[in-house]
Amino acid sequence: MIKVLMLVSNLRAANGVASFAINYYKNLDHSKVQMDFALYSDRESTYYSLIEDCGGKIFILPSIKNMPEHIKACNEILEHGAYDVIHDNTLHISIPMMWCAKRKGVPVRILHSHSSKLGDTAAKEIRNRALLPMLRSFATDYTACSNIAGKTMFDNRPFTVIPNVVHTEKFKFEPSNREIIRGKMDSTSKFVVGSVGRMSLEKNPYFAMDVFKRLLKDIPNAEYWWAGGGPLDSAIKDYVKEQGIADKVRLLGSRDDVDLLYQGMDVFFLPSKFEGLGLVCIEAQAAGLPCIVSDSVPTEVDVTHNVTFIPLKSDVADWEKAFNHVYQNLGNRDLGYHQVRNSAFSDQNAGELLYKKYCCIMKNSCS
Repeated sequence: MIKVLMLVSNLRAANGVASFAINYYKNLDHSKVQMDFALYSDRESTYYSLIEDCGGKIFILPSIKNMPEHIKACNEILEHGAYDVIHDNTLHISIPMMWCAKRKGVPVRILHSHSSKLGDTAAKEIRNRALLPMLRSFATDYTACSNIAGKTMFDNRPFTVIPNVVHTEKFKFEPSNREIIRGKMDSTSKFVVGSVGRMSLEKNPYFAMDVFKRLLKDIPNAEYWWAGGGPLDSAIKDYVKEQGIADKVRLLGSRDDVDLLYQGMDVFFLPSKFEGLGLVCIEAQAAGLPCIVSDSVPTEVDVTHNVTFIPLKSDVADWEKAFNHVYQNLGNRDLGYHQVRNSAFSDQNAGELLYKKYCCIMKNSCS
C-alpha cells in the first residue's frame, strides 16, 4: 500500500484545488492507496465525512504565524504517518511542511502547480517567485494540471501533467433537474448566465458584471448567477447595486449544489484573469453548456468544441456579441456529457491512473 499525505489549503466545496484532490480520492482503491489530508484552514465541508468514511485522516495545521507549533505539528504528522508520498498543492505556505518532509526522509515529495500565475496580486507574485526556488528544492518531483501551469512554476524543468477530473455522471444534463432548480430560483423564463468560482480578483468579477450589464440591453430577461464566495463578496454586492443591476444578479455564495446550478444555466461565463486549467469549465461542458471564457483559460479545456475564447483586452461589445450568438443558437445539451466522459478529464479510472502515476514516480525517485 502507498501512503500519501495530500497538502491542500482547505476543503471548501467551491475550491478548485480541493475539487481536484477529492475527485481523485473518490475513485482511489483505498486498499492500494491510503491518502490523508493536511489542511491550512478549517472550512465547513461535506468532504470531511467522505474522507473519514474511506479511512483517511484529516489534520488541521496550526497557523504558520506560530511557527514553533506549526513545525511541531508537521513533524508529528510525518512521524506517525510514515508516508511514501507527500503531494503539495499549495505555494509558500507549505515550505515548513516540505522542509520537514525532506528532513524526515519522505522519499517522494511532489510539488503540484494549479495556476498559470504565481499570485493574484503583484505583491503576492513577487513574494511567491522569491520563495519558489526554496520550495522547489524540497521537492523530488513536479506535476501540474496543465502545460501552462507547469511552465509557470517549473520553467524548463521536467514535469508530469496530472489532469483535473470531473465526476461526469454528477453533471449529466437532466431536463427534470433543470425545471426543479429554475423553479426554486424563480427563473423559469430567464436566460441564465452562470459563473462558478471564488469571488476574488483573479476571477475578474467586476468585469463580469460590466459585461452582463451591457448584455441586459439586448436580452432584458437575462439573469446572472454567481456561485462562490470570497474576499470580494461585499464589494461586488455594492458594485451591482451601484450599476443598477442588483435585481438581475444572484450572488449565491459557496454552494454544495453546483451540479444542479449548472442544470439551470443557459451559458457558462469564465472571464478569469488567469487559470491553471479552469475545471469548472469542464464541469459546465459535462452539463452540456456552451462556455464563454477569457483567453487566459488554457485551451485544453475545450473538450466539446463549444467553448468560445475571447481576449481579455477585447471590448465589452465583443463579449456581448458572443452571448447573443449563444442566445440565438441554444442547442442539444446531451452531447457534452458524452464528450467529457470520453476525455482525459473524466473520472473514469482516475483513481487507478493516479495510483500508477505514484508508482511510476516512486520507481523513478528511488532508482
